[in-house]
Amino acid sequence: MEQFPISIDRRRGEASSVLINILLVLLVVIILLELTFFTRFKKFYVSGDSMYPTLVGAEYKTDVSGNRINSPGGDYVYADTSANVERFDIVVIEQPSYPIIKRVIAFGGETVELIKGELYIDGESVEEPYVLPECNDPSNNYNTYGPEIVPEGCIFVLGDNRNASIDSRDHYGMIDIGDVVGVVEQWSLDLRWLITPFNTFFDFTLPSIFSGCKNQ
Repeated sequence: MEQFPISIDRRRGEASSVLINILLVLLVVIILLELTFFTRFKKFYVSGDSMYPTLVGAEYKTDVSGNRINSPGGDYVYADTSANVERFDIVVIEQPSYPIIKRVIAFGGETVELIKGELYIDGESVEEPYVLPECNDPSNNYNTYGPEIVPEGCIFVLGDNRNASIDSRDHYGMIDIGDVVGVVEQWSLDLRWLITPFNTFFDFTLPSIFSGCKNQ
């Protein structure tokens, strides 16, 4: 029996069908990863210099209506919304106007005090290697605080740039632990060299129906 060769058009059609199937599978995988990752982690853009040098924040800018807008130069970080809060964690805190990012220093029932920039918790001196001397001027009255007992159910937070941070010492006061959105994980800090430029120049994000990451 005479056999006929498979036509070139048919082979091309089969190849195209395989390619389309592969692309569809990849799209499904991406959507599933997006849903899984951003159900737990939320992305935030850092503004201001309160967490310097640990985090670099963009300069504060406002639009004609006085609303804060993002300016270039800040770090992007991811906060784990399911993590337990521990001492010295960097956390994102929900506020009426916009989230803030600070470091957890003390918990409910603990006595916190700053004496010329040196931290004491329950009367014991605590080392803070993440705070630079030039960001913690001992002659600045702002860097002397307390002693103050943290109420139960609250946390006391500070920015790493003690000279410039607005935190629990004044405007924000003691923070209800329920207002913590999430903990900035160490991997997010370690990978800022990749995360920040990627989000700055590409920011690949699926439509909002698939993602909860637009919380900057």
